[in-house]
Amino acid sequence: MEEAERSDFAARYNAVVAATWSDPGKERMLSRDPGALLAEHGIDVPAGTVIEVVRDQPVTSGALESQIRAWGEIAARGTLRLLVPYPERFEAGDLTEEELDTVVAGLGHPAPSDVGR
Repeated sequence: MEEAERSDFAARYNAVVAATWSDPGKERMLSRDPGALLAEHGIDVPAGTVIEVVRDQPVTSGALESQIRAWGEIAARGTLRLLVPYPERFEAGDLTEEELDTVVAGLGHPAPSDVGR
């Protein structure tokens, strides 16, 4: 898979994960028809592909790379193991005023290792 394809897939996959975190309807759609949810975000799964949704795993440093690899192996395997980790949760008391302003402004979030300092 070329770098442009990897980047495009990563962006679309991240959009799927974000949608399931933020929209209860999308979360239900993930359970009922994951192929339709993927297609809605521009990820077309070949007909006949079995989609195994793996939920509620922590976000790990290799999760995205693993998902990209799984996407590249669909043709050979006929299956897609779709990882949908649980969202990171931060308590407002764990953030400094500056970090909270950044999160509220939509500019990002602190690294998990920075929370609770």
